[in-house]
Amino acid sequence: MWIFYVIIYACIIGFFSVFRKKAAQESNFLFVLALSSTTGFLLIGWNFQQAWILDQKYILLILCKSFVVSLSWVFELYAVKNYFISALQPLSSIKVVFGFFASMLIFSEETFWWQFIGVAIVGIGIFALNKEPKSSKNKYNDGTYKTKQKYKSILFFVLACLCSETSAIFDKYIMQYALPNQMQWWYMLFISAIVWIYFLVQCLINKKMLISKKDFKNFYIYIVAILLILADQLLFKSLTDPASKASIVSVLKQISTIVSVIYGAYFFKEPNLKRKLTYLGIILCGIIIILL
Repeated sequence: MWIFYVIIYACIIGFFSVFRKKAAQESNFLFVLALSSTTGFLLIGWNFQQAWILDQKYILLILCKSFVVSLSWVFELYAVKNYFISALQPLSSIKVVFGFFASMLIFSEETFWWQFIGVAIVGIGIFALNKEPKSSKNKYNDGTYKTKQKYKSILFFVLACLCSETSAIFDKYIMQYALPNQMQWWYMLFISAIVWIYFLVQCLINKKMLISKKDFKNFYIYIVAILLILADQLLFKSLTDPASKASIVSVLKQISTIVSVIYGAYFFKEPNLKRKLTYLGIILCGIIIILL
């Protein structure tokens, strides 16, 4: 049953990514993250009584997880703003490899030889999917950017990937001792506060408020909030199952890529859908091999 929960989680996250991108096209990215997180917290805030009985040790771990997630968002934001996204996205295959092996080593999960092959196939599929063909590359070349800026962006994107998968390890450990509602309540509280701080710092750096009244009417933000709450509830519920494996969860999350690419191609009219579907098929084959 836990596998079913993760698959549904990944599908929802695929739509979450699409709507978050749409929301960020209309409003400041950090504001989108802050308001959607706060809205999500308000949707579950009534459940404070259950949340407050959680041991302080695990509340502190959730705070650490929230900080790691926020760093992942900021690192990724910096990277894609300062360098070609087509050059950065292939590095996201690091998530699959790092998440699989880190979870396996930390939690001593039993794995089989064909699962290693499956992980390799998924990683190759993600790398190929995100590597933009020469015919559609940006007309600018790497020389447009300073070398220092280029490598700094690459470093930040890799750090974003590692932070994202480190959060998944936190999830597996914490969910052995916390209930899904407890985890979600504290996580949404902490992530909301942290991202609002980031947003306010950005406003101070720019010496102006980076939003207006119309940004609060960006209904995509509220869709993002609802999707995030539904997705995380399913993920946390799956991880409470003693049979769940963090290493497999890490790979199954890549189903979100399939959803976001297909729906994104329709929603944003993105090109090369046929090519992308081919690589999505490779990713799906790898996932099926892992689940055998």
